[in-house]
Amino acid sequence: MRSRRSVLGVFSGLALIASMLVTIPASAEPSTKTDSIVGSSALVWDEGAGAQRKVSAEDAERIVTEYWTPARLASAIPAVAPAGKGNAEKPTSVADAVTAAGPSAPSDGVSTQDAWFSYTNGKIFFVDPRDSRRYACSGSALNSGSKRLVVTAGHCAVVGGGNGQVMLNWIFIPGYDHGSEPRGRFSAYWFHYSTGWSVRNDWQRDFAFVVANTNGSGQRVVDAAGGHGFRVNGGYSRFVHIAGYPGNRDGGEVQWYCWGTTDRWPSANAYRLGCDFGGGASGGPWLEEYQSNGLGYVISATQGLLDGNNSGPYYDSHVLDVYNAAKDHQP
Repeated sequence: MRSRRSVLGVFSGLALIASMLVTIPASAEPSTKTDSIVGSSALVWDEGAGAQRKVSAEDAERIVTEYWTPARLASAIPAVAPAGKGNAEKPTSVADAVTAAGPSAPSDGVSTQDAWFSYTNGKIFFVDPRDSRRYACSGSALNSGSKRLVVTAGHCAVVGGGNGQVMLNWIFIPGYDHGSEPRGRFSAYWFHYSTGWSVRNDWQRDFAFVVANTNGSGQRVVDAAGGHGFRVNGGYSRFVHIAGYPGNRDGGEVQWYCWGTTDRWPSANAYRLGCDFGGGASGGPWLEEYQSNGLGYVISATQGLLDGNNSGPYYDSHVLDVYNAAKDHQP
């Protein structure tokens, strides 16, 4: 095991499955083939109006920016994966990997400070409509035709089993570091996800693609921060770098990395790696072919933690279908 300021190297094959920090089932039940592609418009909590509402991109940028003061950002609780059931169909065979998009550098050509800090990765903040509390997750900008996508965990965008209920006042801050916002902040325009998460609360479908509005300078998120490539299918043994803002590392204020070779979560459609990244790391990208320019290929995003092992859903052809529905969507 190796470590430095924001790096943690690990080894694969960790088989610890005992006490829980967050609830992840040890196995997946046989499924019904009912997963569908769905989407929902972003909503804001407008303090002036005292209500949830859908607003224009311009109003969303203003309302959300005014809402997220430095004090509120600092008070956000590192989000942990909620309890859920695993009932996605287990694949009988693994399909060949499909690369849907390659990485894209930002307009200024600078996507990283060094190999262990990428502007493409960042921190997500939102208000959960169920308890009106503020939470923090991780996420990353993802290259696509629109240059507007952010990929994260489903529970960082949409209520699991909530039939399309979305998180409020959602923002992505790429390159976040101790409150700094070097590439601006990006409010949500639209959420794309699977009914496997929004209806069945299946942790193996705990993913979301968020179409973001432009930042205060009028930049699209990939133009401002760069965008990772995107890849689905392939085997369960993959060498990856995992990035995120775990609350159990520097209070979630620093971008942390963990690397190693994944294996399959027992009897589930998910990857496993023993990074011990706690709440707040949810939604951080699992990157193949991560380069010193801070860019790679997203194959999953952190879902939860079980006794030192982080889980990431297996991105299959259904995830690609959701990506394809989102990739050219824009306000």
